[in-house]
Amino acid sequence: MRILKSNLEISYKLRLVLSFFSLVAVIFIWLITYLIIDQKQKDLRGFSDDLTHIQIQYLKSSTYLQKFMLTGYHDPLFYKTGNQEDVDSFIRLQRKIINNITDLKNSQADGQINVNNNINSLLQISNATLASGKVLKQLYLKKGFVDYGTEGLMRQRAHWIEDSGKVARVDILQLRRHEKDFIMRGKMMYAQQFFGTIDSLISGKNMTNPTKQELIEYKNKFTDLVNYTEELGLFHDHGIVPLTQHEINQFNRVYMVTLALVNAEMTHLQGRFEAILVGVSTILLIGLIMLSFILSKYLTRDIKGINKKMEAFINSDFTDIQLMPVEKSIVPNSIEIKRLYNYFNLLKTTIRDYIQDLNQRTAELQQVNGELQAVNEELQAQSEELQGQSEELLLLNNELEIQKEQEHLAKEEAERANQAKSTFLATMSHEIRTPMNGVLGMASLLGDTSLNQEQTEYVQTITNSGETLLNVINDILDFSKIESGKLELDLHEFNLRRCIEEVMDMFAGRAAQLGLDLVYHIDSNVPLQLFADSMRLKQVIINLVSNAIKFTHKGEVFLGVSLAENNGEIAKLAFELRDTGIGIAANKIPKLFNSFSQVDSSTTRKYGGTGLGLVICERLVHLMAGDIGVKSELNVGTSFYFTTKAELGKQEEVIDPNAAAQLEGKKILVVDDNETNRRVLQMQLENWRLIPFLVSSAADAIAAMEKNAFDMVLSDMQMPGMDGVELTRIIKDKHANLPVVLLSSIGDETRSKYPGLFTAILTKPVKQQRLYDVIRTGLCRVKELPAQKQNQALLEKNFAEKHPMDVLVAEDNMINQKLILRILNKLGYEADLAQNGIEAVAMMNDKLYDLILMDVQMPQMSGLEATKIIRSSNIAKQPLIVAITANAMREDKEACLDAGMNDYLSKPINIDALLLVLAKVKELVV
Repeated sequence: MRILKSNLEISYKLRLVLSFFSLVAVIFIWLITYLIIDQKQKDLRGFSDDLTHIQIQYLKSSTYLQKFMLTGYHDPLFYKTGNQEDVDSFIRLQRKIINNITDLKNSQADGQINVNNNINSLLQISNATLASGKVLKQLYLKKGFVDYGTEGLMRQRAHWIEDSGKVARVDILQLRRHEKDFIMRGKMMYAQQFFGTIDSLISGKNMTNPTKQELIEYKNKFTDLVNYTEELGLFHDHGIVPLTQHEINQFNRVYMVTLALVNAEMTHLQGRFEAILVGVSTILLIGLIMLSFILSKYLTRDIKGINKKMEAFINSDFTDIQLMPVEKSIVPNSIEIKRLYNYFNLLKTTIRDYIQDLNQRTAELQQVNGELQAVNEELQAQSEELQGQSEELLLLNNELEIQKEQEHLAKEEAERANQAKSTFLATMSHEIRTPMNGVLGMASLLGDTSLNQEQTEYVQTITNSGETLLNVINDILDFSKIESGKLELDLHEFNLRRCIEEVMDMFAGRAAQLGLDLVYHIDSNVPLQLFADSMRLKQVIINLVSNAIKFTHKGEVFLGVSLAENNGEIAKLAFELRDTGIGIAANKIPKLFNSFSQVDSSTTRKYGGTGLGLVICERLVHLMAGDIGVKSELNVGTSFYFTTKAELGKQEEVIDPNAAAQLEGKKILVVDDNETNRRVLQMQLENWRLIPFLVSSAADAIAAMEKNAFDMVLSDMQMPGMDGVELTRIIKDKHANLPVVLLSSIGDETRSKYPGLFTAILTKPVKQQRLYDVIRTGLCRVKELPAQKQNQALLEKNFAEKHPMDVLVAEDNMINQKLILRILNKLGYEADLAQNGIEAVAMMNDKLYDLILMDVQMPQMSGLEATKIIRSSNIAKQPLIVAITANAMREDKEACLDAGMNDYLSKPINIDALLLVLAKVKELVV
């Protein structure tokens, strides 16, 4: 019997071990299947990643090639060593790409993904691209650039011929122009013109053999340059450059097809692997369920009996617990089952004793439970309320976190955009100010010479236009500041009439060319001396006048100024700019003041523009405490109107009361076919207490003179039927002493053709003060004002005697060197010149200068670095260092002062500001 029980006990343990190892076996099979499938998927992903890496390398190599073709071939070291970083990087990457494609081809040889043909195509294209890149490099090396290669040899021949003087300068300039045209545009037309010109020079009879030989060599080098250019295909769609670009595009197309095939194949194989894994998992799961069912039935057979006893016991009310012996029908098959029966009996005994004790405590706990239940209900209500608040706060916190992250990202993006915009605007300002320095500087020097009145007006117009352009550039630079409300107005006292007349002078020539009447009028009650920002006001008027002239083909452009309010300290002025142009459709008007918006934004539009002018006008008008608006009718005309506020100035224009009394009551005949011109002249004459008589044609004027006596005639030049010259001749035949003033357009030759016919000839639009002077001269018989007001010399030779000093100019731009040295020379200084910062530091060590005019952007060493070195040196006397730079933003000035400079002048150079600095050098020298 003991042996049987021992066998039964061992059998039970074996069954448990068997169950455990069966489960382990199932898990092991599933794990092996999963690892095999996962490895296959990793191989597929590795293949896709390698293909993507090749594409990235190819794009990077293409970028190197583009950089070489844009600027890389400009590098002098390329022509000295035959090596250039960009193109060499392109070739190296192409070789790596070929090796990587070869490795990729070998890695997919197991046939999982059938893209062998595509891989071969990529390999073939990469080899072709590598070969094309090598050829392209050699062709660029042979072609050369500026002073190197074939182009350099060609220029050497051209310079020799030009310096020899054996060929007429006009001929060599013609050759150089054809040569430059071909290099810039690549058209064979310019090459043919070059060959035609040089062949005629070679075949000339008076040409000496050395010169002829140089011309032949010049022609041969140009021929080689043409051949290299054609081989490269820089200006057409055949050649090595287009071929290389085609191969790059073809590689991209094949890559996209290959990638699509790989992705499709990966998706297919992924589906197969997932199906296999699901199938194996399903089979193993079914087997595991069946095995579990069999083992559980076999293992629990002995337990079911005792389970029934325990269930009956649990379902009883435990009031009468009796110990029950083991039934004969239940034969335990292991020692564990026997122990379980014994423990069950022991449990019933224990429970019986425990229930008796529990009944005693139940009564006590029921009493306490009633009290705790009330407290629990109250706590439950509070808990639910706190839970709701907690969830609401958590949701709100998550929303705040998301919003905070979005705001942070938006702020970073805005900062990057502002930085890029500031960098672009600063570069644009520098590039425009550099040539404008030469234009305005030379105009200032020209204005300091002896000029007649007409020349003086032209020079003044150039200067005013240049200064206005610079102010427009400053406005564009400050556009972001306008948007953020950080732009400050430069308030100063100015004359409103002079401000408007300067704008009219800018557009007078253009209006005359277009046959337009450009007219302005300022009401007599408008205060002329104002304290405001005249440059901002001029910018608004310039923008509006420019637009009016651009969109007006016939008729007139009229600017009117009236007084809206005046409280004795601040005046509110109303401006109206009216034209007879094409007008604006009603549905287009709301878009006028949108940034970068055009009324016609199509590709076939007739009128250009950035769409920023009216936006800037609107912002500037708002800064000047005003409003701007527009009224327009299509094909009739447009009227822009705006208001500004300005303080009244302290200086007032004064008209001689004696002269005004002499003019009072004089009759003036006004002859002009333009109604607006007649009305403006009428108001001006009546304001001077004159009596105007208005007619619209020469015939009406002759008829009027037969009936009335006049003291003066104001006549327009261009009129239908009879012009001003013919009318004046008729008048002079009958009234020889009657003064006649002609109103003529700028550029009109009447002044030179008929010098004695007219009392005066005024350019339209007529300046009010000039008209007043002419009328007073003609009517009062006073001595005529001189035609030209002698300008006081701005640059005096004795300036250097008054302010002696040693001056060093550090400037790399040739035009700016010439300008500043010429200005200093006119002042009596013999200044020294440094081409860059290194030379400036070296020259400072050799000689102690009182003043250094330092450019900021210079090669080899900038002006800021040079200033820091000079300030840190132990020289006996530190000079005054003044920055003269085209970097005109506020942060540029701060950088100059932080580097140790004493003052700052922006280009174009303002001569008055320069003279002020020179005059106070002795006070500011460190």
